[in-house]
Amino acid sequence: MIKYCPDLTSYKGVKAIMVGQGDFTRPILHACIKEECVAYSSGKCLKYHNAVEKEVKEDEIRHN
Repeated sequence: MIKYCPDLTSYKGVKAIMVGQGDFTRPILHACIKEECVAYSSGKCLKYHNAVEKEVKEDEIRHN
């Protein structure tokens, strides 16, 4: 699974359906763009010092 990039996160304003619920903002997450990013090298993000690909264990797949 590819991790989400904090730099590519944006927000969308959502209007309330009914009066009294209140408007809110919803985050829009975008996955790492890998080779298109200048901070990407050999499967790692040089800016955030972590691996871009996350290994998914079989137990996590069963629970989701």
